[in-house]
Amino acid sequence: MQLRPRRRSSSEKIYVDINVLYYYLTAHPDFGERAKTYIARWSGNLVTSSLSAWILYVLTRLENIASILDEVGVELVPLTVSVLSIAEKLEKPRDYEDRIHLATMLELGIDTIISNDRDFDGIAGIKRVF
Repeated sequence: MQLRPRRRSSSEKIYVDINVLYYYLTAHPDFGERAKTYIARWSGNLVTSSLSAWILYVLTRLENIASILDEVGVELVPLTVSVLSIAEKLEKPRDYEDRIHLATMLELGIDTIISNDRDFDGIAGIKRVF
């Protein structure tokens, strides 16, 4: 089945969750190709937290995560005190790491996340694709 996500305007940013980046980097047998499709389709419009780079390093031991993400068109944005403050006040998603990702999206005015994490479903104003 060929995925054909809606094409975004060149200035519209989309948040990419760490799970999708992990699937891409590890060529995950179930989700690797889908992750590759989404990343290729929206390359240059993708954003993720610098928290993702750290967690990806811990999971993969790849020391060039920032370079890899840059090459595939994913912008790393800083994890700031403001983002942490927003995350502390959020009730959903239940996992603090996911609340940091959502807080980053809110801080940047991003309303779409590429993720297979259903914890992002049902959050007002947020659309999850994958």
